[in-house]
Amino acid sequence: MSDGPALRAAICANPADDTPRLVYADWLEEHDTPATVRRTGRAAPGANAKRAAFVRDRVQLARLEAADAPARALAAYVTRLLNKVERIDWTALDPDLAVHVALEYRLDKSAVGLTPKGESVPKVRGVSFEGWRRGFYDTVIVSDPDRFLAHADDVFRAVPVERARFAELTEEQARALVAAGHLARFRALSFGYGVEPDALRVLGRHRDAAGVARIEFDEEGTDANVEALAAGTHWTGVRALHLIDLESSDDPPEDEQCAELFARPWCRGLQELIAWGSQLGRVSVRALATKCPDLRHLDLGLNGIESAGARALAESKTLRRLRYLDVGSCDIEGGDAQAALIVSPNLPALAVLVLGGNGSNGPSAKALAKAGRGPGLRALEVNACSSAAAGALAACPELSGLYLLTFDGGGLSDESAARYFRAPNLDRLAYLDLSYSGIGPKGARALAAWPGAASIQWLNLSENKLTIAGVRALVDSPHLTNLRYLDASGRGLATLKKHFGKVTK
Repeated sequence: MSDGPALRAAICANPADDTPRLVYADWLEEHDTPATVRRTGRAAPGANAKRAAFVRDRVQLARLEAADAPARALAAYVTRLLNKVERIDWTALDPDLAVHVALEYRLDKSAVGLTPKGESVPKVRGVSFEGWRRGFYDTVIVSDPDRFLAHADDVFRAVPVERARFAELTEEQARALVAAGHLARFRALSFGYGVEPDALRVLGRHRDAAGVARIEFDEEGTDANVEALAAGTHWTGVRALHLIDLESSDDPPEDEQCAELFARPWCRGLQELIAWGSQLGRVSVRALATKCPDLRHLDLGLNGIESAGARALAESKTLRRLRYLDVGSCDIEGGDAQAALIVSPNLPALAVLVLGGNGSNGPSAKALAKAGRGPGLRALEVNACSSAAAGALAACPELSGLYLLTFDGGGLSDESAARYFRAPNLDRLAYLDLSYSGIGPKGARALAAWPGAASIQWLNLSENKLTIAGVRALVDSPHLTNLRYLDASGRGLATLKKHFGKVTK
């Protein structure tokens, strides 16, 4: 098999296999026509070579994302900050993370794009394609299921589809889909508002549903949809479940309904749950804390789980594999509950913790002093810290291995900053966001005199009242020598730009 069309046919026939894709990348490179750069006269890679690199990078990224490795959780968080942290050199600090970030950044800047014409996809009304996973279109978007069913064989011959997004689907159409064997082709399913609950029941009760690894509802999941999903008995292969912004739907699910879903036997295999803005509360969180032992990634942001829900997570005896936890803006008012998540020995694998957007004076200083799990956290977002809490955070052993720290939206006063930077901790910190924190000259002087500042590569001090005195302290600091990025505003900005050069925004 040596020609392009035959190789593409092999990819479409075996979409789960990376080997045909990589062989095709080799073929593309061998049949490249370099472009000549007029000014230098040197040849540059042509379109085929660029596409070959794109395919290889996408395959590598998919493998990294599928790997059950600690670096994956941190990479997922850093990817959210990609436009901010691209200047950080992670190589010496965390080589595994460095591989993830470099690949994400390279793909983010890639000039390669897929088009229906370039990919020779069939033209079917009510059917379109998206997704660049593993170098080719991988998702079919279906707004006319009948038309899709009529042309499905043509679609699967031309596109290595593994994912489907149904804007609508009736019970009868779902029965036709499973009868034709098409459900077995999909590894991920996304459902829109027009998908009938009875259609979900048909899919979930068919044995081919066991091959589905990801299910998504995006702003469209109703109480009836969640109930129908819970009724499925063959979703045993699902490892990722996205219930995003369900509170925006006309009939959002109740907390108890979500708890019943999470208690289903097949949810024991969940590794990733993204459920921000979906009206989850303490009942459903307790179910997660006791019924889902395989969770690695848990995003509960913008839900009212309150302090009781946070404590349930911190006291869980089953979430020992959890690496990523986002409970930002979840009405966690209690400082003890926030501190319990930071130090909990019941969450030994936790690497990323997002607590920003919760009220009170931040985590309790007394609770932070309790014995915990050790320095496993690598990224933390927290806000509204009192002076005592800031000092306790700086001295907390669980935070001594942090790479990234954000005091979210006014989380640190001038006095708190001065207290925080007195502790000889955090000597691995590469990213520090102190924007909108009320820091003045006293806090700036404390930061400038802090030996831990020597590790910082990315620093945000914007929207603070540093004053000329604070700016001078930063300029004279013997420790701020490794900065690659500095964001500041207000008086003294010209002085910072002159001293730190291109680093300054």
